[in-house]
Amino acid sequence: MIKRTTVKSSIPVVYLKEGDIFVCYSPAFDLVAHGDSFEDAEKSFAASLQLFIEEVTRKGTWEQVMKEYGWTKVKKEWTPPQIIAQRNRPIEIPSLN
Repeated sequence: MIKRTTVKSSIPVVYLKEGDIFVCYSPAFDLVAHGDSFEDAEKSFAASLQLFIEEVTRKGTWEQVMKEYGWTKVKKEWTPPQIIAQRNRPIEIPSLN
């Protein structure tokens, strides 16, 4: 029997409201999910994350995926990229009138 090992980590998740839709986004794996309520969006995100984890595990491409998404490995532990700031930037949008 093959013994599976897991590594516990936490990933940043940004929660947005776009009109009547709630959105969860994580830059750690570039995953997005949405729902009609905050709870629905969280459930949808959890399901998407689980499918992502299962697929990467099935393919055996964890190291490649982690590097692609900017995770760093120190000794045997992986750390996701950290959100260091969030700012509102002024922009000019042409008038739609």
